[in-house]
This record gives sequence, C-alpha cells and structure tokens, in this order.
Amino acid sequence: MSKIQILTPTVANQIAAGEVVERPAAVAKELLENSLDAGAKRVIIDFSRGGKAYVIIEDDGMGMSPTDALLSLERHATSKIRLAADLDRIATFGFRGEALPSIASVSRFTLQTRSTDAASGTEIYINGGKVIHQRDHGMPVGTRIEVANLFHPVPARLKFLKSDETEAAHIVRLVRLYAVAHPEVGFLLKEDGREIFRSPGHVPLLERVRVIWGKQVAVEVSVMPLFEVKGMRITGLLGKPGVSRGTRQDLVTVVNGRPVDSRTMAFATTESYHTLIPKGRYPLAFIFLEINPAWVDVNVHPAKREVRFRDEASVRGFIIQSLLSVLRSKGGDGLPVETIIPTALAPTTTPTVNSSFNNPINSSAPSPVAVSTNSQSLKLGWKFLSRLREERAVFETPTGLAILDIGAAHQRILYEDILKQFSEQTPLSQPLLIPLNLELEPLPAAVLKEKNDLLTAAGFSFEEYGRNFWRINALPTWLNPDESLIFIRDLLAEMARREGDFGKPALAYDALARLAVIKARKKGDALSDHELLQLVHKLFQTSQPGVDPRGHKTYIEWTDADLTRRLS
Repeated sequence: MSKIQILTPTVANQIAAGEVVERPAAVAKELLENSLDAGAKRVIIDFSRGGKAYVIIEDDGMGMSPTDALLSLERHATSKIRLAADLDRIATFGFRGEALPSIASVSRFTLQTRSTDAASGTEIYINGGKVIHQRDHGMPVGTRIEVANLFHPVPARLKFLKSDETEAAHIVRLVRLYAVAHPEVGFLLKEDGREIFRSPGHVPLLERVRVIWGKQVAVEVSVMPLFEVKGMRITGLLGKPGVSRGTRQDLVTVVNGRPVDSRTMAFATTESYHTLIPKGRYPLAFIFLEINPAWVDVNVHPAKREVRFRDEASVRGFIIQSLLSVLRSKGGDGLPVETIIPTALAPTTTPTVNSSFNNPINSSAPSPVAVSTNSQSLKLGWKFLSRLREERAVFETPTGLAILDIGAAHQRILYEDILKQFSEQTPLSQPLLIPLNLELEPLPAAVLKEKNDLLTAAGFSFEEYGRNFWRINALPTWLNPDESLIFIRDLLAEMARREGDFGKPALAYDALARLAVIKARKKGDALSDHELLQLVHKLFQTSQPGVDPRGHKTYIEWTDADLTRRLS
C-alpha cells in the first residue's frame, strides 16, 4: 500500500479550517465579507457566548440559486475568479473558495438563501461537514447563515479559545472595522439578540465614527480631505496633534474597502506624526486608501489580514506627503517642510520603537562600579558637588567621582517600592473625590472585566457603568490622577498583548510596576540638594542600585585610580 494518500474532503476541509477559522471572529469575518461581495446594503450580525454558541449573519444581497448554494460548499468553488491571472486584479473580498466548506466542516452550519429571480429560497443544513438536508425555504431575497456549536467536531480546538468576553470583543472590533470601512452599508450588531450598535448607511464618516467608535474618539479627530495621484486616492480621519495611543489599535488602515494590517501604511502614518506625539506612541487615525487592484497583493496571508504593495515606496511617500500637508495646516509647526520624494522613502527595515515594556531587568549586567557591594560606605560618604544639565548630578565619593542619573535612580526606588506593596498585599490607594469616566474599546474592556481582581489588588477601583464604560473611584498612590486615563488605557492594551504574563500574579505585578515607573522620571531641578542626597541614600537600599528597571545604569563612577590613569 502506498504511504502517500489523498486526504478525504472532510479532513482536508478541517485542515483548511485551521488556517481560515482560528476563532469565532474569523467566522464572522468570512461571512461578513461574502455579504459585502453579494452587494448587501444591510447586514445583521448576531452572536452568543463570544461566537462559540452561534454566529448569525443575515444580509439583503443578491442571494444564490439552489444549485449555486450547494456548489458554494465545495472546496475551491468560487464566483470571484476564473484564471490565475485574476489574482493580479482582485476586487472582491473572497476568492479562494475555502471559507464556507471549512466553516461547515467544524460546526453545525445552516445556509438559507434566495436569489432575486427565484420564487422561494433554499435551506442547506450541514453537521460536521456532512450534508443533512437541502429543502425549500420561504424567505426574502438575500442570505442568512448560522454557524452553531463551533469546533464541536474538533473539541481540542476549543481549548485554544479565550474567554467569552475576549472572543466577543474580537467580533465587536471586527464588525466596527467593516462598518467604518463601508459607510454605504447599514450594520446592526447584536449579542444574544441585544443590540450593541446600529450604524445606518450613507452617513458622513465622522458621524459614523461617532456612532461606532464613540463620542470621545470623534472629538479627537478631524476630517482629512481627498488626495489623489495617478492610481491612488486617500482620505480619512486624523487624530489632532498631541492625541496618541499606547498601541496601534486605533490606527485603522483600509485598502479598497478591506481593513488590513499594513506595515507600510502604519509606518507612513506614524512617521507623519513623529514630532506631534511622544516617542514610542501611536497616532489615532482612520486611513482609507483606494489603489489600482493590480498594484496590491491581497493573497499573502491565509486570513487575508495583510497586503503587499507592488511599489511600497510610492505608497509610503504618497501617504506621508498627504498627511503632512493636513497636519501642518492643523498647527504642526515642528514638522519638516522639505518636499517628500516617494521613491526615496523605502527603508530596508521597519523602524523599531523604543519601549520599556519589553526590556527585562538586566540582572546580569556588569555593575557600573566595583564598590556597589560596599553600599554602606557609599551612601554615607557621597558628597553633592553640582547639577549636570538638570537630569544628572555629580558627587564626590569615598573612592572617586560619580555621576547620577536622577530619573533612573528614582525609577529604581519606585519600582521596588511598588513591588514591595504587591508582595506584602498592602497597596496604597487614593479615593477620588470626583470619579473619572473611562470609555474603552471592546478588547480592553474585556481585559478589564477579566483582570479586575488583579487591578483591585494593585490599588485600583473600577465600577462598571454599561457596556465598555467604567467609572474609576480610586487609584494607587503612585499614579497621578491627571495621567491615569492614558496610563490605564496603555496598561489594558499591554495586558491584552501579553495575556500570559498577566495571568500569573508575580509576572503581572512586575509588569505593572515597570509600566508605573515610566511615569516617574524626575528632573534634577525639581529636587533640592538635600533631596538629592536622600535619593542616593534610598537608591543604595534597593536590591540593584546600579540599574533601573529597564537595565540602564543609574550612575557611573570613576575611581581615583581611573582618574589618575586618564590624566597621566
């Protein structure tokens, strides 16, 4: 018997499902895209238990005949392309013909559809890839698909799904993206039959963002006019100068109506804001790019989340040039004024962002001074000499001369103080006289609900006031209320990104303390000479006085021997 065998259709479909259907939100994405390809002007999405119990998509598109409905459930059956050359000019969302059979192979799948020229519709029911029945069904023109008991034929896959709240958040974000990307279509999103949001078709983009993303985001953005060059058009909404986010969640990029993750577009947008927002943060923006389909490849990712442009440099240059012209008119005086040459803006690597979130303490880093083991003599023998450009101070030590990084020293002290509070379960909390209001994206809101006990133990107090809306009643003493909303948004985004770390208390407290000390840099001119000496005293009471929580040196010292050698 031959060792190589052709897989059965059921097994092949389930393997394809591993690529296409990674979670319930992926099911919603594939079905939603089919509705848009069918010319729908109204789409209703309903789901339960984060999509694990069911996902239902109903539209008023062109529908299918009974023959086409059955054929659509075969692998590689598609109406979108005919020849390999068609892949070079794809203008639809779907084209591979894998989504429906893959979804049907791992669920209880019900397809109800009626075409415009049919007197009645048809219903097809499939359980785990096996057709149970096909029969006539009375319904209006359009299509309704219900995907129930997702992954019941492959229960091991269920173990990789997150909580219902997290999976629901992914579905909500997905629908919001497509609703913003397609203002000509009306969207209604429901969970367990309860309305989450309703977005009517044919409304201005800013009003649509207000309905879908919330009033706060709508206040923080302004409309970008249309820019056009041969083969490309761009418009959207741009965050006002100074408005930023800790992650790219609110940097929305859309190519030909398809929400995508595009490094080229994200880099170009971030680069345009480089003098208007703090380093390491990301702009708030909704960028809509229309481009000749032959100039973009959407077939580079199994789930079609990423795209690749034929001429990355030209796209990047066009976006930067367009955004800069808008931002300068909004008061970005510090922006460069030189002309952007698109073909000259093609960096060979994606720029990296300096962030202290990902750098562990470099416990193996060499100590900056040999006498760090003799901290008692140092802390009692340091003599303040002078300040050095506000951020540093010069001291005479019993063994030579030292330069202290004031901000790094303060971060080390605060970091260990916060960790001590966590380890002793005695976080210091400050009640707020006037509670702060916090409106969140679906995913950060789900994280907050899941990790509320952890945050309460850290000194926070949150009270839920409706879906994705919270009231902050208390904060840890180390967090300034004026900075708390930005800090909490960044913290929740980091918790969502590093879910495994924040599932373990020790790692969670360490990560939380690292985030806290970022807010702790103090300028030297804010401290008196006596306070600087107290800072040195506290520094050498910590476990690692030589480095801050990111592994950077807190001070450097030259011994008398070093100085003699250098001066000789």
